[in-house]
Amino acid sequence: MFSRRSRDIKSEQTSQQQTHHTTTKSSFKLKKFHFPLFNNTAKTAPAKDSTLQNAHVAAPTKTTTPSTTPVTLSKKSLSISRQTIVHRTDNGCRRNTIWSDTVDIDLVSNLSPKELNRQEVLFEIIKTEHEYVRDLRLIEEYFIQPIKKAETKSNKIVVPENLNKVFNSISYFLFIHEVISNCLNERQEDQSPLVRSISDILLAYVWVFRAYAPYLIHYEEALRELDECIRKKDKLGRLVRKQQKLASFRNMPLSTYLLKPFQRLLKYPLLISNLLKYTDKEGFDYENTVSLKTKLDDVLNDVDEQKRTYDNMERLRELETRIHGLGHFRLAVNNRQLLRESPACQNSLSLKKQPSLRKSLTVMSDPSQTSSNRRHSVRNLYTLECNDIVLLAERTGMTKEGQPTYKLVSRPPPAPLDDEPVLIQKSDVFE
Repeated sequence: MFSRRSRDIKSEQTSQQQTHHTTTKSSFKLKKFHFPLFNNTAKTAPAKDSTLQNAHVAAPTKTTTPSTTPVTLSKKSLSISRQTIVHRTDNGCRRNTIWSDTVDIDLVSNLSPKELNRQEVLFEIIKTEHEYVRDLRLIEEYFIQPIKKAETKSNKIVVPENLNKVFNSISYFLFIHEVISNCLNERQEDQSPLVRSISDILLAYVWVFRAYAPYLIHYEEALRELDECIRKKDKLGRLVRKQQKLASFRNMPLSTYLLKPFQRLLKYPLLISNLLKYTDKEGFDYENTVSLKTKLDDVLNDVDEQKRTYDNMERLRELETRIHGLGHFRLAVNNRQLLRESPACQNSLSLKKQPSLRKSLTVMSDPSQTSSNRRHSVRNLYTLECNDIVLLAERTGMTKEGQPTYKLVSRPPPAPLDDEPVLIQKSDVFE
């Protein structure tokens, strides 16, 4: 009897110790993983809104009895999973990361849906900026620097003109965006787990995006030059093919990495628009975010305008080479835009109804343009229409590239003496 009673007392003490140990361990876990909301301006989610709780249901532990009731996810909770961004580590491993997966579930459950989405957008901006810098560094270290060493060693220019300008832009982007990324990372560490603002950082560097104009201008020609070097297997082509086989490039060609700045430039407006969408109008960062979006839109519109101006000037220069009889007259001047290059009578209803007229109808050329008067068939006449002049020309043939060649029929207008157009040399534009 004594021995049995002793065993019962001992068993009861052991049970109490285990219960006390379990309780202490549970409370320790809560203290360890709970993040206080320092200076948090976000509103607390209403108690009846179970969207966030359902979206982040924790796996059952040993001390929790699994519920037999199925968990239903609403559309809002599904939208959270669609915001997942792809992140690649430095060793090439791929993993999906969103902000809510990096913090305690208690913190997530205490945020309103709007603030949760805002934190996800902030996290995506910081993370993708880091990935962008990583890609630029790959181009710099594995292509630009080895190519420069090869040029120095051989004392010979290896890189074509447009590709060289693109490489110079990438080196500059790497320098600036490393600074931006470091500032964003420091802000994330200082304000963790809730980042309150990054708009002031981006506002300080929004001018950087003007430097993307030369890159966009020379990008297409640079790709053609790169493809030509690879096709010919010259010194640059062989070096590029060799470097592309390295494991660091994840089986992607150099042309794919050269597309990164263009993709990043397009993504910034979307990210900032989402950030503004989820920023509280009464919050301290709303005005800065509005200002950031306005200035970013202005800068990108200016970059787009520079690209259109350059492309238009190139079209005018190329058209000049296909027109015989221009003399000293120049099409490619400031503020002139090429609108269309089309058959002169394509919209004539009479010719559409009576195609035979197209063969018989002729016009007389300007006597000052030819040594003898000559009639030109209407079916070969084209109008070269700009915003300030219209030239009438006769189609005479085709170039190797399949573009029509012309002979001028009308007399080009003289340039006003008090407003002489300023000619722009190709080498002077966007060096």
